[in-house]
Amino acid sequence: MQKALRARYILFCGSQPLYGYSVIVNNDKIEDILPNSEVNKNKYKIINLEDCILMPGFINAHIHLELNWIRRKLIPFNSFSSWLAQIIDLKKQTSKKEMIINSVRKSLKESIDSGVTTIGQISSYNGLDFQEIIRSKIRTVYFFEVVNSTMPNIDKSFFRKLINLDRKDKNGMFNLRLFPHSIYTLDTEKLQNLFKIAQNRKINLGIHLSESRDEIRLIQKKKSGLEDIIFPMLPKRPKIKIKSDSPLSYLNNLNKNKQRILLVHMNNLIKADLKILEREQYGVVLCPRSNLFLNQRLPNLKFFLKYKNIGLGTDGLSSNFSINFLDEIKSLYLHSKKFAKKNCEKIVLEKATIGGARALGIENMVGTIKKNKKADLIAFRIKNDNPFMSVIDSNNNDLKLSMINGETIKLK
Repeated sequence: MQKALRARYILFCGSQPLYGYSVIVNNDKIEDILPNSEVNKNKYKIINLEDCILMPGFINAHIHLELNWIRRKLIPFNSFSSWLAQIIDLKKQTSKKEMIINSVRKSLKESIDSGVTTIGQISSYNGLDFQEIIRSKIRTVYFFEVVNSTMPNIDKSFFRKLINLDRKDKNGMFNLRLFPHSIYTLDTEKLQNLFKIAQNRKINLGIHLSESRDEIRLIQKKKSGLEDIIFPMLPKRPKIKIKSDSPLSYLNNLNKNKQRILLVHMNNLIKADLKILEREQYGVVLCPRSNLFLNQRLPNLKFFLKYKNIGLGTDGLSSNFSINFLDEIKSLYLHSKKFAKKNCEKIVLEKATIGGARALGIENMVGTIKKNKKADLIAFRIKNDNPFMSVIDSNNNDLKLSMINGETIKLK
């Protein structure tokens, strides 16, 4: 039986909120949006959300589900490279599969409980996260992470399994991407090789980029913490052959075939980088709380709040105090108010929904409430007369409904 989600307000179903409408869900898709007065109770199973705001599910476009366990073990640090050195050491010391799987399980629960229906997961343990993700029923853009030492994993059976799943998935629940970790953990030749592999297999890419000042200094061939602290910890020093003005100009020059690459962080940019972004329209994910956690500057919000292909991510608990997506939204809102003088609350929620979908390349499926799009929907109890502010002011207890691919995951 078709479902009718009857709400007080509906957001992102057009330029303005709808008042007193229902979203009709048939199987996994949105079939129609009707005034409540036109909803036939005999035809539809009514889900009463008349004290709620219904909207597209949140898209956490960058998360490390597996790193939940690291938070308890981190000690204070004073630079990006000293933090990264801790992460490398901790990952070397920890090989307990159950602990990592438990981290994934907890991170998924916290994500879903805060209204997330799609994740951009960075998978760095060669599939330990996979079964928990499938079991959770969350929509996933799955970034298979690669560094110099893990390049051989691309030729192993698990990656071939992912390629087959990506091709067979008709519901868009699993979307495979390749994720070279960064420009400083891969030889230039290996990074170029990953571009070729992605192009041949028709897979999009993602990468951490311009996350730290050390990264900029490295690509400019200047002394940096990466050179002094990180490279001696690696099996082999990365062979970065090209000097450039910025990490983005380096990457863009390597991207000869104009492949789709998601750029994560992008909080240390020069003026020329903004021109590259305007020209190439790369997808970008901002993780502002992670940047602050790592003693780095915030992204250029004046620029990025107007940028179309941009989403929001929590990063992982290795570089954040929580992966609660509502916390990330609140933080972005507070930092954005001085740049977006009008409709800041709407702009921020756009980044948390359709912006993330565009950045991940899945905007045809999710991100807005529209006929024939996937029924990934959430509903929050009303707390403010402004429906956008009401959502930003919400917490987990205010989430009344979570629906993914037409299946009710949570209903209070």
